[in-house]
Amino acid sequence: MNNIGYKEAAAFLMERNGFVVFTHGNPDGDTIGSAAALVRCLRSMGKDAVAVCPDDIPRKLCPLDKDGIFLHSIPDEIGTLVAVDVASSAMLGGFEQYFADKEFDLAIDHHRVNTLPCKKRLLKDNYIANGEIIYELMTELGVKADLAMAEALYTAICSDSGGFKYCNTRPETYEYAADFLRAGIDFAEINRRLFDQKTQTQIALEKEAYNSLHLYHGGKLAVVAIDREKAERIGATDSDFEVVNQIPRQILGVEVSAVIREREDCVKASLRSNEYFDVSELAKSYGGGGHVHAAGFKFNGNVYEVEEALVKKLDGVL
Repeated sequence: MNNIGYKEAAAFLMERNGFVVFTHGNPDGDTIGSAAALVRCLRSMGKDAVAVCPDDIPRKLCPLDKDGIFLHSIPDEIGTLVAVDVASSAMLGGFEQYFADKEFDLAIDHHRVNTLPCKKRLLKDNYIANGEIIYELMTELGVKADLAMAEALYTAICSDSGGFKYCNTRPETYEYAADFLRAGIDFAEINRRLFDQKTQTQIALEKEAYNSLHLYHGGKLAVVAIDREKAERIGATDSDFEVVNQIPRQILGVEVSAVIREREDCVKASLRSNEYFDVSELAKSYGGGGHVHAAGFKFNGNVYEVEEALVKKLDGVL
């Protein structure tokens, strides 16, 4: 693996072709927006490029899935493998086994710890969103963002910054957003899709989350645990749970929050923190990873066992 900068990454993209850009599973706005923008950038340079996502693209992000940008399966012929916003093989979801004996040609990421097998890695772990890296890489390539690229990049950056409110939002983050507004994006509509619009299923899931919420350690730890039976009764899918992640974190006095849900093959815990606690280290202790204030891990067991384990793990720590 070779850590590289923008000049080498740009040179690499200019000399290669047949790009297949992979996002992570259970996709969010950053990985989908980054992939869509990069594919459009490469196509504007006369390159052949498509994107592949391991899971269904959430409804709020479907406007980025047009012009044949995303495929629903891995193509038979692959030239250059690129990953965006993917920190580890485990994040590849159903494609993890496909890459058991392969490595990416280039990984572009902003996670502090990246263990994805790759030949070259462009990593900026102090950036709020992977979309910022894609935009700076486009600038190095001499590609000016058109309307479609600007929409994808704004979605990526706005999504991962929580609407520009998280602590590692940089002055450049706002400057890039201003560039996208100048390109003519309907930022108000994108914001509505990202933060304000919810399905009836998501509303029902929020109700269940409030009913399942427990506070520990003097109110510094908040946990929501929803087992598979409850999720199936509501009709909730993996992508629906994104509306729940902020609920326990928003309680006054909470430093660490966890949303634990049961999937078909494992239990997934999504961790958040507000000020001082590094949840990426907590996730790492369970084989996961992520950012200082947003991380996650998978667990073999049930949601209540994970809740109990976290309560014990954080006893006397918060």
